Amino acid sequence: MRARISARALIKVGIFVTVYTGFGGTLYFLNGRLQELGLLCVLCVFVYTAGISAINVRERDFNWSAWFIVPILVVLYAMLAPAITFAVNNNIAPFKSIISTRDFLAILFAPALYFSYRCGLSIEELQKPITLALGMIMLSYIFHYYRIDLPSAYRSPIAAVKLMITYDEWRGYRLKGPDIAQVFCSLCSMVLAYRTDKTGLRVFWILVALATGWAWYLIQARAMFAGMIVGLVLYHLWFARRNRMPLFYLGAPILVLIVSAAMFQFVTTMHEHDTARYKSIKQATEFLAQNPVFGMGKDNEKLPERLIMNPQFFSSDIGIIGVAFRLGILGATLLMCVLIFTLARAVITNWLVIKRTGRSDVIFYFFISVALGDLINIFLSAVRYIKVPGILTLAIVIAFTAIYRHQLGTRQHLTYP
Repeated sequence: MRARISARALIKVGIFVTVYTGFGGTLYFLNGRLQELGLLCVLCVFVYTAGISAINVRERDFNWSAWFIVPILVVLYAMLAPAITFAVNNNIAPFKSIISTRDFLAILFAPALYFSYRCGLSIEELQKPITLALGMIMLSYIFHYYRIDLPSAYRSPIAAVKLMITYDEWRGYRLKGPDIAQVFCSLCSMVLAYRTDKTGLRVFWILVALATGWAWYLIQARAMFAGMIVGLVLYHLWFARRNRMPLFYLGAPILVLIVSAAMFQFVTTMHEHDTARYKSIKQATEFLAQNPVFGMGKDNEKLPERLIMNPQFFSSDIGIIGVAFRLGILGATLLMCVLIFTLARAVITNWLVIKRTGRSDVIFYFFISVALGDLINIFLSAVRYIKVPGILTLAIVIAFTAIYRHQLGTRQHLTYP
């Protein structure tokens, strides 16, 4: 019994560290080197829980092989295909590019969570370290904002330090925020404060809510805030209850037309207000016209893409076009399919949770709102899902949909309307 308790605690610590580091909690000290600790924790939790569940779980509905083999195959493809493509396109060895695609190891967090559940951890035990880590990130962000000398960091010769800071004449020097953690705490901190019956946790989430509000004031990220609000409105308008789906069928085509027109206007006038991004988009689309399937591939520190294209070229700045440039049209299409598939699973599973418990799951509530905003702004936000925070978000949601499906035992009821 003592060994089991220590193992449970160890798994929960691993989950907490993975989320805290993966979503940017350790970005602001030691030059961001501890970010790699999250990927190490993902591997450790995945290997440990896979081994324990393979030995101890004997239920016939436990498809261990699929949860173990398929994610590994996906990781291998996501890491090797872009690296080899880049190596072939530039006539270099692929090893350094393979190392630079290590973010995709975060995919293994989905089976790690599912294996943890099948080993005996409850949904609440899995959800608590995830939400606490996201809350701690926002509290630590405020601390680091006032600890760091922003002007000096912006002029630092160390790239990892310099990239933490952004500057413009209107908003001055700003410490880049942990976007996903900030949105989660904006949407869910007061919900969690209301739902908990422990005074300490209620105080913690109230402090997190205050810190998050102050972070919005400091960062002044208008586009991110607008996307969050739009996603939140659409969640309540379309997906908060199953009987609101007719509003989705009515409103979605209209919204697609509006977004398409706005995107077209944005692209056609970009050369007037953002020449660097316009040049990057032009170069990326010209390259894709010649290499449409696999794109350029993933660059590396020795040969970054800006040395190949132009000094101001960053594929991460041009959204879905940048994703297609890096992974090809095939990779960008697969990413969109995964995002839409995960959103659909979250919506349907959340309906089941609401039906059984009377309230939504905070992780689904958060993800549906964020994913809706990202789909509307996919021209700029797609790159989020090929970096650790976005990959971890998808992994967490996929795992929790599978866990709820198993716990509630009504897989046949999880059907599309």
